[in-house]
Amino acid sequence: MSQNNQDPPNGENRQPGGDPGTSRDPARDHYRQGNRYYEARAWERALLEWRQASQIWRPLPREYSRLIRRMAGLRAVLGLLATVCAVYYLLLTIYPRDPFEMSMSGGLFRDRQSWWERFLDTGRPGMGRFHKMDIREWFESIVRRFGTEEEESGKGFRPTIDERWADLLRRYGRWGPLIASELDYHVVAGHGLSGAGEFDEAVAVLKRGIEVTRDPGRLGELYQGLANAYYFKGYLLQPDGLAKYDLDTIRLSAEAYEQSIRHAPRLLSMGNLGWVYFLLGDYEKAEESSLRALSYDNDLHYVRLNLGLIHVVQGRLFESFEAYRAVAARHPEDGVFMGGINDLKEVIRDNPFRHPFAHLMIGYLALQKGDHAEGRRYLETFAATPGIPARWRALGRRWMENPASATEF
Repeated sequence: MSQNNQDPPNGENRQPGGDPGTSRDPARDHYRQGNRYYEARAWERALLEWRQASQIWRPLPREYSRLIRRMAGLRAVLGLLATVCAVYYLLLTIYPRDPFEMSMSGGLFRDRQSWWERFLDTGRPGMGRFHKMDIREWFESIVRRFGTEEEESGKGFRPTIDERWADLLRRYGRWGPLIASELDYHVVAGHGLSGAGEFDEAVAVLKRGIEVTRDPGRLGELYQGLANAYYFKGYLLQPDGLAKYDLDTIRLSAEAYEQSIRHAPRLLSMGNLGWVYFLLGDYEKAEESSLRALSYDNDLHYVRLNLGLIHVVQGRLFESFEAYRAVAARHPEDGVFMGGINDLKEVIRDNPFRHPFAHLMIGYLALQKGDHAEGRRYLETFAATPGIPARWRALGRRWMENPASATEF
């Protein structure tokens, strides 16, 4: 006869949840008793025993103390990690690292640093022959970091941006402070401020540099930076992607480009001077500067596009087409074509119906770019314009019907 699965196993006759006796660990006894019931398939009694064990279990003093010791060790490790992170964060806060510093602090010296030196390298002065921060500089860095605006402006703790960047270059020049002296800090500061959109400050910094500089090469760089700052200050991008210009500011840009070329001729200044003279409506000077730049480098696409634009507004259509075709023959990137197209669109916007051939040139550049839809749209506008000579109208229609034929008149 089979054993009833509800009888106590191994001849035991103890009620689940009863007194476990004089055992030193009654919870363990209940747990083991539940295991015996489970092996005998007395499921309900096993469950009752396990439940009883869970209700009366308490950690023994020795096990509890062991657990406490383990937790204490873990807390010590976590506390140490938190302390290291806090100290490193304080170093970063007290000695803030400027992005410009980071770009200039790479190179030979950093390659020689140990792992620990790189870990602690937060932008503060290094060791050895490098400048060490004294207590006054440390205090001033704290004031610059946490001081109020009144303290900064009243006490003069915070240097001007060009002085600050000059100091950074002396300390963290790419090849070390002994070689950074050949850099012109006013040029660097002016370029950085222009890139940040602070054009008035950039102009002021570059003008201060011009006042104290006698070297022709550096004067050329300073005037070129000044011209760029004036240009972008007068450049007003519109929601449609085209630009408008403050011509008074653009005129200052032209004067600065002239000075830059006089001290140290550069292709960038020559090409840009041709463009700003075009904006000012002085087409003869614009053409002269553009041709001068191209005489040094025949592959300046943006200058040749400017030359084509000058010829469009002058009515010199064959020369305009030759300029645009010379650019297309070199297969430049799409951005080059878009630049020429947008310049022509600005001419149409500012002088409606005055330069209908601008539509023809937009159609040509769009076809060369591969945008046949826009090319066809502007060619249709050109063909429908009253007063267009029949020969030119037929040319526009031929380009619409066969875009591949848009290579010659």
